[in-house]
Amino acid sequence: MEPHVQVREMTAVLPLCPFPSLHWWALARRGAAIDPHESYQKQTMRNRIRIAGPQGLQIITFAVQHSPDSKSWPQLSSHISPKNSWKAIRTAYGNSPFFEHFEEELEALWEQGLPHSESDEKHLQAWAWKTIQWTQKTCGWTFENQVCSESPSFGSCSIDLREKAQLEGVGWNFVRYPQLFESQFSFIPGCSILDGLFIIGPSELNRQLDQLTGLHPS
Repeated sequence: MEPHVQVREMTAVLPLCPFPSLHWWALARRGAAIDPHESYQKQTMRNRIRIAGPQGLQIITFAVQHSPDSKSWPQLSSHISPKNSWKAIRTAYGNSPFFEHFEEELEALWEQGLPHSESDEKHLQAWAWKTIQWTQKTCGWTFENQVCSESPSFGSCSIDLREKAQLEGVGWNFVRYPQLFESQFSFIPGCSILDGLFIIGPSELNRQLDQLTGLHPS
């Protein structure tokens, strides 16, 4: 099963979220527009990442402070220490082939981009951009995506990853690659791009990304 529409005919819009999944990036490489103006949606991947850890599917949440204005993007909360979420990443991927290659730089990004105290004001939107820019640099992706000047209406695009189900990978055929704990839990699709980077590395991920997500060269 391939994505809902053919690549040549599609238009697509992407939400801001930290360390987006492989299909987010496959669309981004095809020129999909990024919408930074949408209202923040609770209980979605806007402040979460999916990883394949030693207990199976694991969701890492970047805690936020709820604003009285529900339409605004929230400030990150120091309720969960950056060290805790980074420890979860290290526990899940410390034995992966490429973790040590990225560890120092990525840990520094974690420390700089997430708040350590209530007075340390950091915003979710800025954190998402930092992770996207880090991924582009790390993978050597030099493409520039159109940033929407205002939010497109829902239903105006053939593929809209702002919708919760699409962002979580519903309707996509993720092709297996060898995850660390696959023998216990089978392959877990729709994970953060960190999963692919730590396991197969940037060069191979760059070469295989379209195939891994069901997108095929036009």
